[in-house]
Amino acid sequence: MDRNAGNDLDKPLLLAQESSHDDEDEFHDAIYSTNSSILFNASPSTSTLSFQSVTVTPSSAVAPSSTLVASLTTQPQPSSKQQSQRTSATATDTMTSYYGKVSPLSTGMLFPSSRGIVDTLPHPTYKPCLLFADHDPLAAISHICLLEKEVDSFGGALPLNPQLFTVVHVCEPLSKSKQDGDAGMRILKKINKQQPNNQLELPVLLHEGNIFQEGKGCETNFASSFAQSLLPEYIDEAIGRKHLLRPDDAVGLYNMKLFIQRHSQLPTLFHELLTHPSPTHRIQLSTQLLNLLKRINADLQIFNGPYLCGTQFTLADIYIFPIIERIVVVLSTYRNFWIPPSLTYLIAWYDTVADRPAVRVATADRTVESRNTYCYERIQRNEYLIEVYECHARQEERLFRELNGGEMGCAGVNVYRREVEDDRSRDRLSICEKRSICEQNCVIS
Repeated sequence: MDRNAGNDLDKPLLLAQESSHDDEDEFHDAIYSTNSSILFNASPSTSTLSFQSVTVTPSSAVAPSSTLVASLTTQPQPSSKQQSQRTSATATDTMTSYYGKVSPLSTGMLFPSSRGIVDTLPHPTYKPCLLFADHDPLAAISHICLLEKEVDSFGGALPLNPQLFTVVHVCEPLSKSKQDGDAGMRILKKINKQQPNNQLELPVLLHEGNIFQEGKGCETNFASSFAQSLLPEYIDEAIGRKHLLRPDDAVGLYNMKLFIQRHSQLPTLFHELLTHPSPTHRIQLSTQLLNLLKRINADLQIFNGPYLCGTQFTLADIYIFPIIERIVVVLSTYRNFWIPPSLTYLIAWYDTVADRPAVRVATADRTVESRNTYCYERIQRNEYLIEVYECHARQEERLFRELNGGEMGCAGVNVYRREVEDDRSRDRLSICEKRSICEQNCVIS
């Protein structure tokens, strides 16, 4: 199942392939095979309550004159639309998120004329802005939600240049490099100075001056990433048309949340299968992951439609798509784990979701902004994901951060991978030298 679409967004992202093994449920690690090599060139308004001081007068107080009463009762009343606008504006001005309001100084909006000198957000403060890493599956969920709102707001066109929101790419591994990271990382550091007790973790959403981030623990505890994910529901509630990505009826909403719960172990199994050092334990994890994929395949047969909740594309689909994509691309490369062709409903669902305009943009090849931000070299989407997860598959995340966060780290250069390639070359040279010595000894004898 590979997708080498290049810049062509019209090709299907998943093709069912027959397994080369007799047993579809048998998996072998590619990375630990002595005869294998990894090739990158392969293919309603909110009301507010205000408390006012009230002076209670004794019963002997003088009653208001009839003239005053008449003037009070004949004052022009605002229309319902004006009241709604006033109430909405008041709610926006007074409501503050748990993480507070973003400082205009930290986002560069205090000095708008200094753009290019001071790091600034690419939009006015009222426009939603997502600070994220384009290879992070948790950030991909929020990104797809925003892109779906963009498609809905602007007539279904391919959202290549979104008008509803903007994004800022952030490369955390370069945060300690000599350039002090990218502009997004420097903005995030400034915002974090407002958070003495809560250091923000990506993804971060800035909307109407408020700061939002995912539930604590999503980045470190993959099992809680679905249950604690907060940004997708906020995006569906506050940005664009409400409830675009959730059913309006109570039963449909229940079904959606049940599917999210039933599939909540998917990120955990993916991560553990990729990173666990024990080959024996990885066989057990492969079986568990296969069983969960079979459950998703069965769930897709319950309702009449291409998606989990039937004909409506919901958060239940968005939550699992980025992980399924990584199973297709990353696990097939490093763990020889393939989705069996027998899971026809899952494969058809994947192709349908991947062909949605919002998802096609979210999974396209890297943009110029991406190439100028992250310490990775590959541009094509599949090759990019394979490069990103190489250090995880080798249990060398710390080494990756040390090498790319050092003096040599910069955008567009993966110091870690170049070191790995040098080590491989030295190993191959050493093997050749040993063989040559052995051959000479054999001749001499």
